[in-house]
Amino acid sequence: MLAALFLMVFTVHAQEQADSTLTQEEVQFRDSIAAINSSNALMQQIQETYNAASTAFAESNFSKSISLFDEVIALDSSNSDAYYNKGLAQKENKQYAEAISTLEQAFVLDQTNFDALFQKAKSYDENKESDKAITAYDRLLSADPTWAEAAYNKGVIFYVDKDYHQAIAAYSQAISINPNYAYALNDRGSCYRALEDYDKAIADYLKAAQSDAQAFIYNNLASAYRKSGNREKAIEYYTKAISADANYEMAYNNRGTVYFETENFDMALKDFKKAIEINSEYSMALCNRAAIYHMKENYTGALADLEMAVKLQPNNATALLNRGITREMLRNVDGACDDWQKAYDLGMEKGKEYYINNCE
Repeated sequence: MLAALFLMVFTVHAQEQADSTLTQEEVQFRDSIAAINSSNALMQQIQETYNAASTAFAESNFSKSISLFDEVIALDSSNSDAYYNKGLAQKENKQYAEAISTLEQAFVLDQTNFDALFQKAKSYDENKESDKAITAYDRLLSADPTWAEAAYNKGVIFYVDKDYHQAIAAYSQAISINPNYAYALNDRGSCYRALEDYDKAIADYLKAAQSDAQAFIYNNLASAYRKSGNREKAIEYYTKAISADANYEMAYNNRGTVYFETENFDMALKDFKKAIEINSEYSMALCNRAAIYHMKENYTGALADLEMAVKLQPNNATALLNRGITREMLRNVDGACDDWQKAYDLGMEKGKEYYINNCE
């Protein structure tokens, strides 16, 4: 053991003696090559770890991705992209507070990375921190006024809160950035429809459909026409919605409703049946088909539909009221009275009226 140790010391000493023969320039060159090799090795390690983190993210293994991006950051603390992607992984993992902090750091390191500000705002948004989300979207729009989606997302927050005037302002900001922004046009139209300004709603829906002829836009346009009293146009655009998506049950149900209102009961029944064929748990279509069956004195068929509707939505006061009426027609008075009482308990005055007139 002692001999081996001596040999190791001797070998090191011999190397030092050999180095002493190099010129100063040769020593500097040797050291620079070593530094380059060390730097290249570090860069390779960073790249390999970064790629592994990205792969984990693509595979939805967000915890692993976060851990690997942490390794990258430990090796290169100024890597804005690593912070950004770690923040995305944290957001996808619903670690919103952590994501917000990480994404802010990504922007601090690279103040041209407006995606980081956008994802930070979305993190607030997804975490139901609406006020902070709006402030974050405004910050982004101040830094980069071309972010139409930031303005649109503000509009969605206001729309969900039923603050339609603020929503209209935000959607209008998005549309001023991108005049053909179909979703913003559609949603602004829905604000106008909620405010019963049907002419403006129709104008927005028409422009949205020109930009992106999707079934739901045609459906909304048809509903605006229906609300405005133009049933012919409503049927036309519900039909266009169905042409765009043959499995769009809502359009069948809505067109059936217009047929019902115009007393074209056979066409209404056909549409309600189609809606239920597409979605057997579509409560509204079940109630609507029950109304047709009831009118045709098919009380057994009506009751079956209403039983299913109440099973799907136990607090559907309209379904309970109508099931009570149908039960009465089938001589189930006690069942009818129970339904009317429940409908009244849920706030439907008509339930009280039926109960008083038939059960007391």
